[in-house]
Amino acid sequence: MNASSMEKATEVDYFITNVVEADTVTASWIVRTYTERNWVEVFYREAKGWLGLREYQVRDKRSLLRHFILVFCAYWDLNKFQAQTKPKLAL
Repeated sequence: MNASSMEKATEVDYFITNVVEADTVTASWIVRTYTERNWVEVFYREAKGWLGLREYQVRDKRSLLRHFILVFCAYWDLNKFQAQTKPKLAL
């Protein structure tokens, strides 16, 4: 949600879960679950948009798996390179 109340909001995000215990789904649980899962969403968005995850042109299972592995390795290497070259902030 992009506002302090539903009445003022122009965008609303929904969180859908299969957890049935109502006392489990608290605001802190939602935030913790979202932050734990967010890296997966970021990976797929970047892999699809920048690394060609959905650009496969193969039909057999082995070639498809090979394509996925190459995309995952490229993502891993780029993140490692980015972490190594990121300038250190000095306070």
